[in-house]
Amino acid sequence: MAHTLKESLEARVREAERRGLGRRAPVLDRTDVGPLVMSGGRIFISYMSNDYIGLSQDRGWRRDVADCFAAWPPSGSASRLAGGLNSITKEAEQACAEYFGYDECLFLPSGYQANLALVTGLLQPGQTALVDKRIHSSTGHALMATRADIRPYAHADMDRLGRRLMELPEEAGEPCVFTESLFSMDGTVVRPEAFAGLKKHRPFFLVADEAHAFGALGEGGRGIFSGERGVADAAIGTLGKALGFFGSFLLLPKGFTPLLEFLSSPIMHSTALPPAHSACMLRLLKRLPELGENRERLRKNAAYLRRRLSELGVPAGGDAHIVSVPVGKEERAAQAAASLFRDGILVLAARFPTVPWGRALLRFGVTALHTRDMLEKTALAVAKALND
Repeated sequence: MAHTLKESLEARVREAERRGLGRRAPVLDRTDVGPLVMSGGRIFISYMSNDYIGLSQDRGWRRDVADCFAAWPPSGSASRLAGGLNSITKEAEQACAEYFGYDECLFLPSGYQANLALVTGLLQPGQTALVDKRIHSSTGHALMATRADIRPYAHADMDRLGRRLMELPEEAGEPCVFTESLFSMDGTVVRPEAFAGLKKHRPFFLVADEAHAFGALGEGGRGIFSGERGVADAAIGTLGKALGFFGSFLLLPKGFTPLLEFLSSPIMHSTALPPAHSACMLRLLKRLPELGENRERLRKNAAYLRRRLSELGVPAGGDAHIVSVPVGKEERAAQAAASLFRDGILVLAARFPTVPWGRALLRFGVTALHTRDMLEKTALAVAKALND
């Protein structure tokens, strides 16, 4: 008997739920009281947010955003190549490039679209791309659309990447390497100097996704590769995390903007971000150097939670403000997250396909606004949930 499309989709969801992969979006009533959120009349300590330095809740920054949207048009009204590019956007893009240490910059509506635009613009069929096995889904899906020669390497394994590079024939041309600087699920931080060392033996074009690092790590929030200028050839930044806004940006080498405008459909065929957005970006770049105390609180909070979990016998991974607790089976991760929910704590149970099958984890996005009392309560609740 033939099934309707909806019935087929529902069957897929039921099968995923049977395997411990069910997902439901929590509906939050209030999300602007530090890391506390309300849902169903209850107050929760949330680790779901990526507002790492608390900027989206800063009243001064909110006034800046309101002022810019009152003074400038709130819609781009056209694609970049068809009249959507304006002088204040060019000014803001150049200022953004200079702040983060690159030659050029392009604004886009989301981090997912930025990765899609960059990957599909850079790669052509048959071109070699070496990719960390735990790269973000947006990059993975974009890579599959390019028909490039995709060669995965073990997660954050520089020795394996080095061997992969040396296996390439000289006539293969310049390969592209794709990595995250701070991996969004397990919290691994890569070492820029390791990539620099590999480049000395086999040159390659390095793309670093700094979505979870910009604003939170590096001098002035300039990210993990800021201490090794020139190692990353291109970078992706998103504004919806530590930068307290919306949209994204690509940071590029000299001469790459017109190439991507011509070769990348997500840039060519998307409505440009509005002038009001660019006005906000100019103000944001002035604020970032002043947020050092926020970044220091973030560092201390993450270190405290990781230490307390370890003291309670809970393995805690991650090298920065993303703290991961490996659980293993998908069902156990979902059960642990449900236990924490009952104790008033919201945390992501990261399961397949977000992480490899059988390597589910609890993912804690620590922020500068979490208090020691919140972190202590969380550590105790995690130890309890995993021992239930």
